[in-house]
Amino acid sequence: MDIFLKLKNLDRRWVYLCVALSVILPMVFKFELPIYPGAAVKGIYNKIESLEPGSRVFLSFDFDPAAEPELGPGAIAIFVHMFRRNIKPIVGCNWPVGNEIAEKCITQAKEIHKNTFEKYNKENKLVKGCKIDPENGKDYVILGYKPGGIIHVKNLCTDFMGPYPQDKDGNPTDNMEIFKTANGKRFSMNDVALIISYTAGTNGIEAFISNEMFHKRPMAAGCTSVNIPRFTTYLQTGQLVGMIGGLPGAAEYESLVDHKGEGRAGMSPQSIAHLVIMIFIILGNLAFIAENRKMHKKKA
Repeated sequence: MDIFLKLKNLDRRWVYLCVALSVILPMVFKFELPIYPGAAVKGIYNKIESLEPGSRVFLSFDFDPAAEPELGPGAIAIFVHMFRRNIKPIVGCNWPVGNEIAEKCITQAKEIHKNTFEKYNKENKLVKGCKIDPENGKDYVILGYKPGGIIHVKNLCTDFMGPYPQDKDGNPTDNMEIFKTANGKRFSMNDVALIISYTAGTNGIEAFISNEMFHKRPMAAGCTSVNIPRFTTYLQTGQLVGMIGGLPGAAEYESLVDHKGEGRAGMSPQSIAHLVIMIFIILGNLAFIAENRKMHKKKA
């Protein structure tokens, strides 16, 4: 037990060094750990798989650069999946810098889709009508940021063109093919097949859940790891069909779409670092027990 007593007085700088090495070494000596997609991630994947080609999906980028390392990889993987399924993403933002992040994610997803198009086409894994180079305004659109949160989402439930007469680049949305409806009515949230919000705080998926009575659309979420317990409640109630939780969720979705992105690359350093932290927690508790036993023996 003396070794545990010595560990209790271990200089904390050794702990910091071990944690740092547990992150750095897996990044230098790259290796991949097995990834097993969970039910929450499969829920979004299966929902997108079930959509008819040509369906529109509304994606809301409700986060900033601080949450991009966690939410960005999952967003890229979903865009790749949609392009392969000929699903048309319509992107809005409840956070000011969401449109810049959305443009970055779509640009990367288009490049991935273009580079893998021939391979998947030969393997008959692309749906009919899938394009090698999706067109802005026809196959996808980024509408940009609008303030208002819940009120803004409520307005979208009845009319997209009112809040968004132009996309983020100033192009009129009235004539965009992506917003055409069979009956000629104004495009609204009722015309999308699925709502996905990438949420890092307020005015995220809960703004859409609050307006569920107006749009009655299936919903899904991407969230930071710290928000997973909070949003699991919505999965249990059936208000969300699925959820991509943090970097692990992004890695799971990447494995489902056969893409090795930042999610899968980040899981080895994160997993090893968590393992090292757990070991130190166990050693700390053993040291605490050893010290208590020694004190009781002295009293006896």
